[in-house]
Amino acid sequence: MANILEVKDVYKELSKRPIIKGINFEVKEGEVFGFLGSNGAGKTTTIRMLVGLIKPNKGTIKINGYDIQKDFVKAIRSVGCIVENPELYLDLTGRQNLRLFARMYGDITEDRIQEVIDFIGLNERIDDKVKKYSLGMKQRLGLGQALLGNPKLLILDEPTNGLDPSGIVEFRNIIKKLVKENNTAVFISSHILSEIELLCDRVAFINNGTIKSIELTENLVKNSTDERICLITPEKEKGKELLFNLYFVKHVEEEGEKLLFYCEKGTFPKLIEAFAKRNIPIEEINKAHQNLENRFMEIMEGEE
Repeated sequence: MANILEVKDVYKELSKRPIIKGINFEVKEGEVFGFLGSNGAGKTTTIRMLVGLIKPNKGTIKINGYDIQKDFVKAIRSVGCIVENPELYLDLTGRQNLRLFARMYGDITEDRIQEVIDFIGLNERIDDKVKKYSLGMKQRLGLGQALLGNPKLLILDEPTNGLDPSGIVEFRNIIKKLVKENNTAVFISSHILSEIELLCDRVAFINNGTIKSIELTENLVKNSTDERICLITPEKEKGKELLFNLYFVKHVEEEGEKLLFYCEKGTFPKLIEAFAKRNIPIEEINKAHQNLENRFMEIMEGEE
């Protein structure tokens, strides 16, 4: 598969402060690529560079083979973008909104507009004014705007922000359909880790302006150095005190009657033995499934 997006040795300073410190990654056609990091990690600055709003101090960004600094128009022609809640004209209908955006491209036909309407599933409401739309419908219309030019690369920044569960599922299904039918590359940044895990083929973890790891989502369990444990004991306070004093246990949390924590792989028998020695009864204990959230916490805590 060809690389649609290539980011090589990119640096960026803002007010003489280094924000992005030499990041490298690529996104292939037909791939959904997740971009994760805490607030201030460098996600927004990276996205602003990808869409040409700001320039890197050093390094290159290529989209569909075109350098975004040297061939901006050709590079950006391959990009569709939706950032959080899209800007829409509320007193116009959905169709009128799409026609307005189509004029910016100059060569978008009515047939293409109808194709997009069919794709985002808004046929029944497309001629209603947007102010009557739900948030999920507005988000789908915003996605439709981004798809008008049939982009090779779709950049999504917090696309499901504020959506209810049904809206999130609808949006996810549209993205999966887009990738399957059009072989579009998708770059997505979101704080909803469960959605990233369900959508993405690979995930990059960024912290303090550098990419700490790029991993296949299917390999998350293999890459984990810790196991997530859920434990219930009738003597919760004693159990919690013991966990805080075990060298192989970290990040202890309470959730109702449960104690949730991580322990190093291979130390599960030591954990049981420690509770037995202190005569602290265990009602229930199990290993929770390792997921993207666990891996994210591992990387962030490792940085700390």
